[in-house]
This record gives sequence, C-alpha cells and structure tokens, in this order.
Amino acid sequence: MNLKLLSFSLAFIFSASVFADGNNDKYSYKIDLTSIANDKIKVTLTPPKITTDEVIFRMPKMVPGTYKIYDFGRFVSEFRVGAPTNVNCPVTRLDDNSWKISNATQMTGIEYWVEDTWDTEISENKIFEPAGTEIDENRCFVLNNHGFFGYFEGMTQKGYEVDVTRPFNFYASTGLNFSSKQNTDHFTTISYDQLVDSPIMYTIPDTTFIQVGNCRVLVSVYNEPKEVLSSKVAEWIGAILDAQQNFLGGKLPVDKYAFLIYVPKEVSFGGGALEHNNSSMYFMPFYGEEYFQQIMKDVAAHEFFHIVTPLTLHSEEIHHFDFTNPEMSEHLWLYEGMTEYNAHLVQVRSGLINVEAYMENIIEKMNYAENFNDTLPFTTMSKGCLGVYEDQYINVYQKGALINMCLDILIIQNSNGSKNLREVIAQLSDQYGVRKPFKDEELFGEIEKLTYPEVRKFLDTYVAGPNRIPYKEMLSIVGLELSEGGVTEVIDPGFDIQYINYDEAQDKFYIMSDEYITEVGKTMKLQAGDMIDKINGKELRMANVMEVLQTFYQTSKTGDPVQYEILRPKGKKYKKVKLKGVLGKASLQIEKKLYLVENPTPDQVRFRKAWINQ
Repeated sequence: MNLKLLSFSLAFIFSASVFADGNNDKYSYKIDLTSIANDKIKVTLTPPKITTDEVIFRMPKMVPGTYKIYDFGRFVSEFRVGAPTNVNCPVTRLDDNSWKISNATQMTGIEYWVEDTWDTEISENKIFEPAGTEIDENRCFVLNNHGFFGYFEGMTQKGYEVDVTRPFNFYASTGLNFSSKQNTDHFTTISYDQLVDSPIMYTIPDTTFIQVGNCRVLVSVYNEPKEVLSSKVAEWIGAILDAQQNFLGGKLPVDKYAFLIYVPKEVSFGGGALEHNNSSMYFMPFYGEEYFQQIMKDVAAHEFFHIVTPLTLHSEEIHHFDFTNPEMSEHLWLYEGMTEYNAHLVQVRSGLINVEAYMENIIEKMNYAENFNDTLPFTTMSKGCLGVYEDQYINVYQKGALINMCLDILIIQNSNGSKNLREVIAQLSDQYGVRKPFKDEELFGEIEKLTYPEVRKFLDTYVAGPNRIPYKEMLSIVGLELSEGGVTEVIDPGFDIQYINYDEAQDKFYIMSDEYITEVGKTMKLQAGDMIDKINGKELRMANVMEVLQTFYQTSKTGDPVQYEILRPKGKKYKKVKLKGVLGKASLQIEKKLYLVENPTPDQVRFRKAWINQ
C-alpha cells in the first residue's frame, strides 16, 4: 500500500472539470454555507422542464441502506414557489414529505429552508446519524443530499446540478467529481439516485490519500479535539483495504473511494456508518485509540464490502428504489449478512486477527442472535423489516453473518475445497452487475446453478424456512468444536465467586459487595469486605487460589458443611471470625465456546485452510 499525504488545496478533488452549462431540463440547486439562519440552510431550485399543470415535489421517505422510514421532509420549512408577476402557483402540503404544486408549468423556482437532523428539536423517530445532516456553522457541514434536495414525482432520472457556496477555508470531501470557482463548488449527477448516493462533508480539511491497487482512496476526518487524524486512520484501514483487494481477487470494483469520518466532540453511545457506491459516511465517537482503531477497521471493512452487495449485486427492489413507497427485498442475509461476514473473515484470512479472536466473534454473534426470533424465516423478516418485523432487523448483523458462514463452509465441503462463497458471489456479480438486477424469487435457483443441491437445501430450510441452523454440525466440517453452553447446577458457597476481589497488601480475597452475598451467605452472616483467610481449614492465597477453589468445587456437594475463617474489617484493624454453614445449590450460566478439534481429520484440516486460511 502506498500512503501519501496531499496538500489540502487538492485533497478533495478526484478530477476537475469546468462548470457545466445550464440546462433547463435539469434540476439546478443552490445552497450557501456562509449564510445560515437559526441553524438552517436555504435551498433554491430552478426546476427542470415541467409539462403538466400539476406536479408533486417530494423529499424521500426512506433512503437505501437504512431499512427504516425516516421522513426527511419533516426538516423542511417555509416552502415557497416562484412564478412570473400576476401568476399564481398554489401549493398544498400533502404529508411530511410531499407538496402538490398547481399551475406548475408557470413555475420559475422553488425555495425552502432545511434544518439539520443532528441538532434538532424534533425528537421522535431520530435519524441514524450517518444518514442525517449537520449544520455546524464555521465548523462542519454534513450534506447527506437526501436531507437537502428533493425531486418531482416521476422525474428522478433527470440530471442534477448543485452549486454550493462555502467558507473560503472549507473544502468538500466526497466521492463525486466536481469543479470549483472561487468559493463555489459545482456538482453534477445523472440522476437523483446518484445524488443521494454521494454524501459531501465540508470542513477545514484533514485529509489523506492512499492508493490501494487500482483504487485511489480519500480519508477525510472532522475531529475538533484532534484525537483522531486522517493520516492515522489511513494507516489503520489501509491494511484492511489491501486485504480486501486480495480477498476480492486482486482488483477492487471501484477506482476511487472516499471515507468521510465525523468524530463528535462529545462521546455518545450512537455511531456507525452508511455505505455508498464510491464512499461511506461515518459518525464515530472516540472512546480511546485502541477501541477506535479496531471499530474503524471492522466498520470500514463492512462498509467497503458493500460495493459488492448490494451496490453491485442486488434485486429489482433496490435497483428501482422508490423513495416514496419503498419495497424491501427478501435478501438482507445477502446485503448486510454477507458484508458483515466478509468484514471479519478477511481479517482472519489475512492474519490481521488470530483464529481465537475470530472464534470469539462467531460466538458473540451466536449469543446476540439468541435475542431474536430464531424460527422466523429470514426472507420473511427481510420483506417485513419496515413494519411488523422492524424489531428483528438488527439480527441481519448476527444471524445474517452466520448464515453466510454456513453457506461458505457448505460450498467448500461440497467442492472438496476448490470453491468458496466469495467466488460464487463474484460469478453472480459478473452475471448481473450494477445495471442488471435479479428477481428476488429467482436468486436461490441462480445460486444452485453455480453450486450444489445441498446449498439450495440449506437456503430453503434455514433462510426461507423456520428451522434453526445446526451450527455444531456445520462448524465440525472445518474442525471446530462447539460447546453449546446452557445452565448447570453448582454448589452455592454463600457468595458469588466471580465477584471476589484481591487485596495485594494482605494477599487475601474479599467479598466486594452485599449484592454478591447469596441467601446461604446471609444465613452464615457473611458481610461485604470480609477477607476469606481459610476455606475448610485451607489457606486461600494468590499463589494457590486456583488449586484450592478447584478442589473445593470438585469435592463438595449441596448440603455439605462448610467453614470459613474470615478477617473482618473493624476500623483500621481486622477481627478474626469463624463462620459455619451448609452449602446450597445455584445455577451457573455456561457460555458457548468454540475450540479447535484436537485431532482433526485430513478433510477438516483442508476445509479449514480453504475457509480461514489457517
């Protein structure tokens, strides 16, 4: 990977062109970032040619990649239509997102004000930050274009021109090509879809370019306290992008890409990113460099893989996206699940994480997936994720990834290690591609043609069917042993052994809090702060803690007598106390675990190597 810092004056322009000539059959928008009023921006539109007396202007109800209704028109106010003198173009607001304009052929322009979504008094239905907008005068502007610019019904495929007047020391970070004259930037897109697909971040620049194979990548960061610098982020994600390039066969499907990263001044529990064809927008709180570095790697890998699904390979519902009445595809397991799966698989295959870390990631997803309806067919959930199954959607990042893991393993097994899931997706991408969508109901059949009947059976049974995936059986194919976990009965010694703390000065363990003393312990009159000197006559010290406790648990049973010798704090001294009681019974939650099989078969070794390159 070649890492190179560029001067800020060039950092945002992938290629330059002269300003395009006006075209009255295009949308022509203007906004001025130097003229903000009450945290709002005025938007002016010279409309394309209108041929009907009545037309409906709309802001999007939803945008691709979010899987939730947001109603961006809620943030629009003071909507006005211009017309020649003595001509009236009446306007009727139909709903949050729609304005009906009469006598529309006489219309000369539209203007309205837009409030940002990050800093708003509109508290209900909060918009996911990477899909929202920010107006922070003299600091930063986040232009997710669907939040500022609309379209006329039935006219989303006309071209768009957008002129943005900016502060002289601000520059635009974006995946779009654009040109500049003084402090005005000129953007053009061939359609509303491309405009929505191209977020722009304006701020005093902190940018770095890196070259990854055939792709020139911009990393742009806004971070007022400067804990995060673009050069650092470029180093972190550069290794991931190199690994992804190799993972995808040595060539990336785009030749330019922009990471737009906003780090909020105040730490919040929100955060995430939204993918686009040539860029991704991040709202990423800073919790410390180590955490931020790993979360950026994970999220960047996920978002970048979206250039394959759904941005290259997708269904008709996504290809012909309806911003007013969106229809969902059945295949979120493909769009989000596969992307999440690949984001972690690429790291273990390239050695960026070890096998143990990858197995922990699998277990985390299994545990999290248990919070959702495991018998709800994933295709049904996908179709209904905007309504009845909205609360199940987040499982796409858990069970959706696990579905792809199992498909990958099945393909490897049935091909005897010569084929994998990403090769199948590459074949499908070649078969369909950006401009040719597949039909939802035909996808499983197309996958079967490229793979095996066993793969189709899995899709029908566990993706389109209500059946629980046999993870233990699947993971065994690649030499991993799954301990299912569950609840087991153990002795109750009077306190929760997980919550004893160590006093180094005294070389003794003590009970941290009353809340960790059980009913058995209360009967024995144990107290918070009690130091456990001896258990049944055996001293408990750091040097022998594992041996003493292991023997105690292995040789004791419910109903056995137990005796503790305690040092109890009394002022600055300790009082020796002997406590007697009877061991009770407790339930212990045992977590799932993944282990490498101790004596794997030659097939297991070969299939695991084909799977995770380990």
